[in-house]
Amino acid sequence: LTSDQQAKYKDVLKAVSEWTTVPTTSAKNSPTEPITDNERMFLTRECLLRYLRATKWNVSEAIARLQRTLTWRREYGVEKLTADYISVENETGKQVILGYDIHGRPCLYLLPSNQNTETSDRQIQHLVFMLERVIDLMGPDQETLALIVNYKETKSGQNASIGQAKQTLNFLQNHYPERMGRALVINSELSLSY
Repeated sequence: LTSDQQAKYKDVLKAVSEWTTVPTTSAKNSPTEPITDNERMFLTRECLLRYLRATKWNVSEAIARLQRTLTWRREYGVEKLTADYISVENETGKQVILGYDIHGRPCLYLLPSNQNTETSDRQIQHLVFMLERVIDLMGPDQETLALIVNYKETKSGQNASIGQAKQTLNFLQNHYPERMGRALVINSELSLSY
């Protein structure tokens, strides 16, 4: 880090170290609850630096985004997403964590052809659960993942809805910044008409 970046990191660290409570929802004037040990553990040096990079080293915006993420994690129930709850979504292997790419990124494969459930919030929760597991598998000095979407044998109606795509983009951009190392779409047959 440059001396300027190090100073900005220290400013963010000081601010988040002083948090004793976090809002329970994103609603205006939401009640707050004490910050948990798991939330404190989420605020690692690497995490703070990711948010600083994502905000182009804007200290106040990085602090605000970090707090919004902690609030989102509470509101969304990230820590309450369990393997048992998600299991119905994972029965057919529509999302698979398998291996590492040549840069040591854990790989998350999305296989829409294995879609087995109707459109629901649980499908997005499944993706969040799997992202969290991929992050758990990251080795030292690895902060990014490889995402591979394989459309082989995918039929109409097996793809994510527009609403689900927007929701996914929202939480990836806002709450998992600097996590996407590589994204590949394979076996996609696009037909263009003029």
